[in-house]
Amino acid sequence: MTRETLVDELRALRRSAERLNEDPWSPAVERSLRLADMYLHLALWQLGEVEELTPELTTEGETR
Repeated sequence: MTRETLVDELRALRRSAERLNEDPWSPAVERSLRLADMYLHLALWQLGEVEELTPELTTEGETR
């Protein structure tokens, strides 16, 4: 897998986690999806893809 493919996949996973969290089943599921997003953000950051420093503070409507 190329680095670019990995970055694309990680970004797609972040979008999926965000979409799934639009109507979470429970507070525990919501928290788990937020943690997943945080770890995916960290993986992107470790690859040098710094998008924002605090992913949990992105504004409504921003795309990843």
